Amino acid sequence: MKTEREQRLAKLFARTHAGIKPGLELMRELLEALGNPHTKFLSVHVAGTNGKGSTCAMIESGLRARGVTSGLYTSPHLFRVNERIRINGEELADEAFFEVLDQVQAVEDSLSRYPTFFETLTAMSFLAFAEAGVQVAVLETGMGGRLDCTNVVEPLLSVITRVDFDHMGFLGNTLEQIAGEKAGIIKSGRPLVIGSQQQGVDPVLTERAEELGCLWRRAEERVTISGRKQGVEGQRITLSGDRAEYGRIRFPLLGKFQLENLCTAVSALEWVEDLLGLEADVKRMKQGLEQVQWTGRCQVLSVDPPLLLDVAHNPGGAEALRNSLQELFGKRAQGVLFWAGLADKNPAGFLKTLRPMISSCVCMELMSDRTLTSESLRSLAEKEGLSCQILTVNEAKQQAYSLIREADFGCVAGSVYLAGEWGGKGTVDMGERLQTAQD
Repeated sequence: MKTEREQRLAKLFARTHAGIKPGLELMRELLEALGNPHTKFLSVHVAGTNGKGSTCAMIESGLRARGVTSGLYTSPHLFRVNERIRINGEELADEAFFEVLDQVQAVEDSLSRYPTFFETLTAMSFLAFAEAGVQVAVLETGMGGRLDCTNVVEPLLSVITRVDFDHMGFLGNTLEQIAGEKAGIIKSGRPLVIGSQQQGVDPVLTERAEELGCLWRRAEERVTISGRKQGVEGQRITLSGDRAEYGRIRFPLLGKFQLENLCTAVSALEWVEDLLGLEADVKRMKQGLEQVQWTGRCQVLSVDPPLLLDVAHNPGGAEALRNSLQELFGKRAQGVLFWAGLADKNPAGFLKTLRPMISSCVCMELMSDRTLTSESLRSLAEKEGLSCQILTVNEAKQQAYSLIREADFGCVAGSVYLAGEWGGKGTVDMGERLQTAQD
């Protein structure tokens, strides 16, 4: 028998079946009915394809270390829906979660339509931040930017991380089209930080910023990282920014791609410090960066034998993961890929990118109606010349260490949802936990 709260969560997750409804009209209507909580705190708004969640976590950790009362809104979650809404580094407690859910549901009947799952969670985050007295909230877009329901804010600063192919049915079939949608978060006169970009993306972002009279900067031109040494315990680097020399720091997130995100985050943090009138503080900035946590990003589950977990799910993410695996284990290393994914994430491109590091696959299915079937994954693996077996996620977890004993490593990757199922934690049944394609 489910508890009353479990029943309420099940009803909330049932809204994922309504699909995606891009646009800001309903969100503005909902927030007006709630007293416009999004106007009661400052925000840093982050869009992009790869790295935006990690970048958000770094910015929030840096702000919190500076003594700023911080909020963090990200998606999707891995284990509990509360993870999406964090205040001063702590996920929203159950009591507060249901209190803001009550407030949203109390005004729903007056709206032109019922909000989607993502619209509901976004409104809840704004309420929670306003009621907690958050000074600066770091907000990750769900999908795209221009029509994403987080795009109702007038941010203190906008950030766009690396743009890649994703959600092409909604955002476009070229990088330039997708970049145009991400550029939709740029607001008139509000500053913009641009992360490292592929060819063709940067001009779309900078031209839009100049059209709107925004100051902008490229993070890679403002922040320098050198002297890198990496092991499974983290990365040691020397960091230099616009406002200060931070010297040697121990950065806990693995992968060269995370250093790209770090440059973007530090550039954003320094600009926010300036906008808030804060003096540079090397000690606290280093503390914030050294304490950042972001689960499921090149996360070491086991050292002997080596088993890693990563949420990479598209070719860009796979390239970053491949490079990290090569750095950790050598370019000739061969590992076992524990793989599951969603149909709209270019699985063929994902596998082709990882192929140089993979000797065999274990194909699994997710508890989602959008999952690729194990047979589909096996067909893709066989086209790449890989041996493959089909297991459930639970079977793969139980057999993982024996399956990788003869390999150089094992890697669990292909979907954020897979990371959640592999982790096996949570208060909500997995079938109810799965999020909308908007995440």
